[in-house]
Amino acid sequence: MFGQGKGTSAMSEGEKRRTILLVEEDDETRPVLKANLQTYGYRLLLALDEEDALDRVGSGGTQADLVLLNLVGKAPEAVLDAGRRIRAHAKYDGRTPLVVLAEQYGQDLEGTDVNVSGNDWITYPEDHLQLRNLLARLLNQPAN
Repeated sequence: MFGQGKGTSAMSEGEKRRTILLVEEDDETRPVLKANLQTYGYRLLLALDEEDALDRVGSGGTQADLVLLNLVGKAPEAVLDAGRRIRAHAKYDGRTPLVVLAEQYGQDLEGTDVNVSGNDWITYPEDHLQLRNLLARLLNQPAN
């Protein structure tokens, strides 16, 4: 699902590099997701779980343009709640996009991005391009 996205940088010269707070518990998924996001041109702040993310953002010095979460074995709604706690603890405004990577889902949801409220999203990715395009859209950047 998250195979390497080579040569698909979302950044063009002169654009501000956006920062994503990536909260990813899975040790196998984290390096692949990290590599893809960096290939797309994003700066990353990494957290291993909700507690780690809360610790990292608690000082207020950590600024991210988007929060991306994948918490293993949790329902998307529970992950959304965790993301909202992280966003509030970091004192990010409610407009800071929050994206949950759904883990297990039916074929009817595969390939969809669901806006659950405001700037909160659940993505049911079919491939890495879907995530790249959603992030670019939410951060107002071309997906190339």
